[in-house]
Amino acid sequence: MDPKIEVLKELAEYQFDALKRTCEGITEKEADWKPMDESNNLRWILNHLARITNISIPRIVKADPEYMPKDWPADYREQHYTVEKLMADLEKGSEKSTKLISTLKAPQLQEEIPLWGGTRTRQTGLFAYLGEIVSHKGQIAMLRGNIKRRREKDTAFLI
Repeated sequence: MDPKIEVLKELAEYQFDALKRTCEGITEKEADWKPMDESNNLRWILNHLARITNISIPRIVKADPEYMPKDWPADYREQHYTVEKLMADLEKGSEKSTKLISTLKAPQLQEEIPLWGGTRTRQTGLFAYLGEIVSHKGQIAMLRGNIKRRREKDTAFLI
């Protein structure tokens, strides 16, 4: 494997693994809690991440803005899936994304592909979406930390 691609793949694996650890033990009640009405909850973030790993990253690797997995529901975004289902979809997408990234060759990173209403390099798209994984992992950690601190004062919080 090309050294540049190997580093990119290892970065993706690291971030997906860190995300998985951050999500361990999320309950259904925790998934729907948010600190204020305008906030995203854990369920929304997990749904978003499942779509990134199953649709967005594969679209970038394949340079196909219309790509959809054969078994993927068109209305996935609107569904209220269980945490277990969302985590399984995220795991499947993480594995798929990592495997697809490993098929690339370094020159393909600089290829212009259709992206976000124009063209960008494949590398730009991959960096942006791997950055999304990092950003949303931080949001999940923040929400879970808020829940933990509230439970220190109220042992029945979201139980």
